[in-house]
Amino acid sequence: MDFASNDLILVVIAMVVIVLARTLIKASSEINSSDKFPTPSKGQEDKPEDENLS
Repeated sequence: MDFASNDLILVVIAMVVIVLARTLIKASSEINSSDKFPTPSKGQEDKPEDENLS
């Protein structure tokens, strides 16, 4: 099989895109499952803003 240089470049770019996509998916699932950014529970809702501010 004879590969031209353009075919080799396209294969390399495709591999980079696949690796970046897999890394992004794994990182997003790690961020979503971590406790670093907990979602507020119903009992800990934001306090209402002060209405006296002008």
